[in-house]
Amino acid sequence: MRLMWLAVLVVAVALGGAQAGIGDVPADKPFLMKQREVLRLFNKVHEPNRYKEQVELGNAYEPLNSLPRYRNPAPVKQLVRLYRAGSLLPRGAIFTLFDDTHREQMILLFESLLYANDWETFLRTAAWARDRVNEGQFVYALCVAVLHREDTRGVVLPPPYEIYPHLFVNSEVIHAAYKAKMRQEPAVVHMNFTGTIRNPEQRVAYLGEDLGMNSHHSQWHMDFPFWWKEDEYGIRKERKGELFYYMHHQLIARFDLERLSNDLPFVEPLYWTERIKDGFYPQTTYRVGGEFPARPDNFAFHDLQNIKVQQMIDYTRRVRECISQQAVITETGDLYNISSPEGINVLGELIEPSTGSKHREYYGALHNYGHIMLGQITDPKRKFNMPPGVMEHFETATRDPAFFRLHKYIDNLFYEHKDLLPRYTSEELELPGTSIEEVQIDPLETFFEYFDVDLLNALDDTEELPDVSIHARVRRLNHKPFVFSVRVNSEAERFVTVRVFLGPKYDWFGQEIPINEKRHYIVEIDKFVAKVNAGKTVIARKSSESSVTIPDRETTKVLTQRVEDAIAGKVQLTVNKDVRHCGYPDRLLLPKGRRDGMPFTLFVVLTDYEKDKVNDLPFDYDYGGSVSYCGTLGHRYPDAKPMGFPFDRRIDQDSFFTKNIYQRDVTITFKGSV
Repeated sequence: MRLMWLAVLVVAVALGGAQAGIGDVPADKPFLMKQREVLRLFNKVHEPNRYKEQVELGNAYEPLNSLPRYRNPAPVKQLVRLYRAGSLLPRGAIFTLFDDTHREQMILLFESLLYANDWETFLRTAAWARDRVNEGQFVYALCVAVLHREDTRGVVLPPPYEIYPHLFVNSEVIHAAYKAKMRQEPAVVHMNFTGTIRNPEQRVAYLGEDLGMNSHHSQWHMDFPFWWKEDEYGIRKERKGELFYYMHHQLIARFDLERLSNDLPFVEPLYWTERIKDGFYPQTTYRVGGEFPARPDNFAFHDLQNIKVQQMIDYTRRVRECISQQAVITETGDLYNISSPEGINVLGELIEPSTGSKHREYYGALHNYGHIMLGQITDPKRKFNMPPGVMEHFETATRDPAFFRLHKYIDNLFYEHKDLLPRYTSEELELPGTSIEEVQIDPLETFFEYFDVDLLNALDDTEELPDVSIHARVRRLNHKPFVFSVRVNSEAERFVTVRVFLGPKYDWFGQEIPINEKRHYIVEIDKFVAKVNAGKTVIARKSSESSVTIPDRETTKVLTQRVEDAIAGKVQLTVNKDVRHCGYPDRLLLPKGRRDGMPFTLFVVLTDYEKDKVNDLPFDYDYGGSVSYCGTLGHRYPDAKPMGFPFDRRIDQDSFFTKNIYQRDVTITFKGSV
């Protein structure tokens, strides 16, 4: 029987190796030229554009003489008016999305780029703005525009940590890099995480300060901006509120698993009336504007100029009232029911309000205001004019342990809502005629490795000193690739959605966690569609195929060279029009575990794909990857079930485990550094 299973397994892997979808197609010359221009626009954005063709294009362009070339010329006119009046945020100033004026100006540029009727107008507008608009506003607006324009689908953006290295590496590294450039010596500078062994939070700094984690968080908020105007832009962000809940919930659950791996308890939520026990010293410096502010231990919240502590308490009370009453008060005073499965989306758009919020004035903006309260906590009255804190940038927010405390507080609000929904019935959980007989998985091993970050964009150009190769070397978590296989017995041929989760077996005290409590700490590992035959089938899946992760981004230097070679006809490049920049790093798919092995629980759930599907696409369409946390661009979220199903509601231990839900123990062993 064992040999027969292996034989079936080989066939299943061979048949399932190719991914469908738009996939890779040859990159033609026009696309390659677009890719080249975008990469050039991002090059050393803190300095004047070094590409003569783009400079001449921008200088020769007069936006006000080209208004018919925009679907909506209003933002173009307003942007140019502010520029001519000298009212735009100056170049070199610090941009934060949480400042209303900064954001409104950035949106004008974004809309000018989005509304451009064609690629030529888009490029001319971007070239004009490159040296006239604040570089932070320019980078953010250009990124979001490239992600959402149809004629830039498939264009790859540079990694955020290469555009703005200052936000991702500490000041000691930057200082050492400048010294190396002055000496004209190539260098690799080792970077340590913040804190010391005296700080327990230092044990999990490798997660919050991970470059891929920071990038994922910032890219998610570019795919799903809180300021998005759905009706005006004509681009729908389906289930955006639910995605906000689920993506951040998964970050919190993953952080908790890392804490257990390092003998720390689950993270505690913060409260507006309590002091924040653990301080944070970022050890990073803005390129211009000084160091990121530090927060001492046991620091209390204070009223800001525009946000008061009592307001945060009131907003929280109102959100909890709407949860307990299962109804939201709209701007017209009507009650909007949220007791259905779709209610989580409405609640998400209340907590991180956008144009979809039912009543922003009444319910506030708990998420955004929370980031601001933490970011300005050490200078609430702006007495010292300190620069924005790490919580005021999506690129740096996860570095602060308080980020996870804020989101645990928010996550608990979502769970208050989820806990009022009825438990899933046996009929909702079962998959009649199909059962899981066994799940096998390779040994799970993790380790630390080193990764080099190019610091080219961190350093100033001078005529006397040419660029030299200087990198920051950072330590990061990774895991050994693994394969899992699911042996299924089905009465008939059918397509199934395979949902794979990982949760802790024991809590911080060493006691086994009941399933109803464990659901709070369960992370999604994978979700995909597979075909099962009548009788027995083995479904095999590689860890590298996970629907929640993306691989490392290609460096700008390598990508630029490959594009130039392709334009010259030396190589043939392919492009994936569904390429995603948002996605959890594939290296972090597993928590660290422990050197002596740490027990976890693996769950595999099968559901009926015919009831799950929402798009008229092939069952193995990959949507560019990372769909579970990041949704899709241009399609509906490809799963009719609530995100996190079936662990998103209260669980009855005695009736939960149907024949299509399987659990088994697994062990994750940390192997140290390579």
